[in-house]
Amino acid sequence: MKRSTTFFATAIVLAASSSVTGAAPALPLHKPGLWQQTMTQDGVVNPNASSQVCYDPPSEVKIAAMGDEFSSKSCPSKQVVHNPDGSWTMSGTCSFQQGWNTTSRATLSGSFDSEVTTTIDSTTSGAPAPQMNGTHRTVLVQTWLGSCKPGQRGGDVIMEDGSKMNMMDEPAPQN
Repeated sequence: MKRSTTFFATAIVLAASSSVTGAAPALPLHKPGLWQQTMTQDGVVNPNASSQVCYDPPSEVKIAAMGDEFSSKSCPSKQVVHNPDGSWTMSGTCSFQQGWNTTSRATLSGSFDSEVTTTIDSTTSGAPAPQMNGTHRTVLVQTWLGSCKPGQRGGDVIMEDGSKMNMMDEPAPQN
């Protein structure tokens, strides 16, 4: 259960900070290599969501496509805007089969060659886990570390505890 929850959270955040396909403006791809990502939720560092991700163009395109597939089913109203200051803003409302809804606004800023900060402000209601309901802020900071390590391949996600999964090997999350 922890692995699928971690995968779901990782997939959604990575999709939010990866290129967007379709009619919306396309976000740039991350510089290929190993990226450290640290997530805070409501100002508290989430140690279960700190990880490293090995990006290459094929894995990033697939991660974005997985996010698009998931969000197209649950989030029919979404907007992506490339702002004059170079940042990106995404907003939308998602409804899930279990009867809960989330309205989110994400802002991505920084350089996709060195460091990207994604700030997501969301309001959730009707979620099965009470702590998910209410208004929350999630901040994901991704920092480029250099080349992926020997033995790593595009799509590898290395969790803080050393466990590893590859987004290329995982099925898309179901909503």
